[in-house]
Amino acid sequence: MIFASDLDRTLIYSSKFFDPKQTELSVRNVEVYNGKEISYMTEKAIQLLKELSEQMMFIPVTTRTVEQYSRISLFQEEIRPAYAITCNGGVVLKDGKVDRYWEEFVQTKINDSHTSLEDVKRKIEKTADPVWLDSIRVVDHFFIYLLIKPELAPAELMNEYSEWAAERGWFFSLQGRKVYFIPGFVNKWDAVNYLSEKEGKKTVFTAGDSNLDVCLVEKAVFGLIPKHGEAAVRNAHLPLTQTEGLIAAEEIIETMLSKRL
Repeated sequence: MIFASDLDRTLIYSSKFFDPKQTELSVRNVEVYNGKEISYMTEKAIQLLKELSEQMMFIPVTTRTVEQYSRISLFQEEIRPAYAITCNGGVVLKDGKVDRYWEEFVQTKINDSHTSLEDVKRKIEKTADPVWLDSIRVVDHFFIYLLIKPELAPAELMNEYSEWAAERGWFFSLQGRKVYFIPGFVNKWDAVNYLSEKEGKKTVFTAGDSNLDVCLVEKAVFGLIPKHGEAAVRNAHLPLTQTEGLIAAEEIIETMLSKRL
């Protein structure tokens, strides 16, 4: 069995979801960046994840880059997954090293794509306004994301971007200050399915909060979306947690543990 899960806002949470000084929960920091604590899990969720990792294969699946993923101390010091999937499925890591077969497979898809990163970047540069656009960032050679002021970004233009991307086989996802443009072949499920077949483990459980995780949840034997997640808004047909925020991680892991029986 495999439990493949998104990380941010699914298993780990920033302080936006709680006040570290006032919470009644027993919470631990799991990521430090530039000397500042930025991500947390409850102690209960950590212990549950340790238990789960001993009973099935746990695969972290994230849109983070390899560097950003490596900042999560929990997965470097206590729970050391054999595999991790980063860059929204663009990179598969085995014991911290890039899986070259998967790298070549994705690169071939990129080379054959009719819409390039440059095409997307030009579209954005022609239509975006610096009033709401702070920066355009290319993640390795896989996808683009924008840092924006969401309160100033025109909803009409965001809808136009979504339609434009869909027409070209790309995903568009608006997540707070970040706007993602990702080619359809760079997705979390395909990378998880690759590892499922490679390891001969056909039973796959998943969890994820964003629209980029919908494929992960839909195609698994069983998947779960945190109630607070953006994916919950338009995917009520998929299983949702009863809880929100940090304790949703506890519910997710407990649910997956119950499925092993």
